[in-house]
Amino acid sequence: MLLNGQELAALVGNPADTQTGNSVSGTLHRAWIDVKSLFGGSDRERILSEAKRGEDAIRKAYLDALADGGLPANAVETVSNQASEINGAHDQVKALRDTAKL
Repeated sequence: MLLNGQELAALVGNPADTQTGNSVSGTLHRAWIDVKSLFGGSDRERILSEAKRGEDAIRKAYLDALADGGLPANAVETVSNQASEINGAHDQVKALRDTAKL
């Protein structure tokens, strides 16, 4: 049985807002990036470094959830698939940041 994001959040108690899919910390992080770019200029490398920091936090949360062993069996596959997608996004942001350093 595959679960959608809302079902998974309800099942495992994810702090994400199940209507928008946004967590409070994720929303705050995006706002922080916006503020930094507003007052710190639009330095692409700094913005991408901050985005990577957010991706690192998301990736760690998923890895911790999988390693914890507390997920219901029917949620493990969904969380694993999402973790794989997050790893791809993380790598993409990292590559963009590294390119901006050049």
